[in-house]
Amino acid sequence: MTDISIEELRENFEYFDENGDGKLDLVEFTALMEALGAAETGEDQSFGFRAIDTDGSGDVEFDEFARWFNAR
Repeated sequence: MTDISIEELRENFEYFDENGDGKLDLVEFTALMEALGAAETGEDQSFGFRAIDTDGSGDVEFDEFARWFNAR
């Protein structure tokens, strides 16, 4: 993955949050990961998704995603 600022990360997150609810479902998350170069097209992202979803809500909120991204 390339290095990007938190502002750019938020812009990407919001772009892929297709319904604007402030969180990503698995489909939205997969598209974001592919765009960031963190996944191959069609690669199953469910394991990573569940690992990033630290509160177990079934969605990835920006704070969870940013925490993971900054720790990588």
